[in-house]
Amino acid sequence: MHPLFGQLLAARSFKRWDGALLLVVVLPDGSPGTIPAGATDVLGSRVEQPLMSVLSVAGLRRLRVLVDSLTPAPPRSRRSPKTRK
Repeated sequence: MHPLFGQLLAARSFKRWDGALLLVVVLPDGSPGTIPAGATDVLGSRVEQPLMSVLSVAGLRRLRVLVDSLTPAPPRSRRSPKTRK
């Protein structure tokens, strides 16, 4: 775990660096620092959604049938039929 995890830091501004949004903060020793904004809750806390399935088992089976119908069938073997003696 990061040493600053859970600490409340004073935020001064935002800046972009190579396209990433950074939060400029005052570190505990008084020096300025930057933290990726996505690593903080400054833009609002994220509510973790419980994992859930969108398809039922029956729906998944129907989807499999649909996907199978869209893919070409494997080529049949062109070997000559075996003859019995």
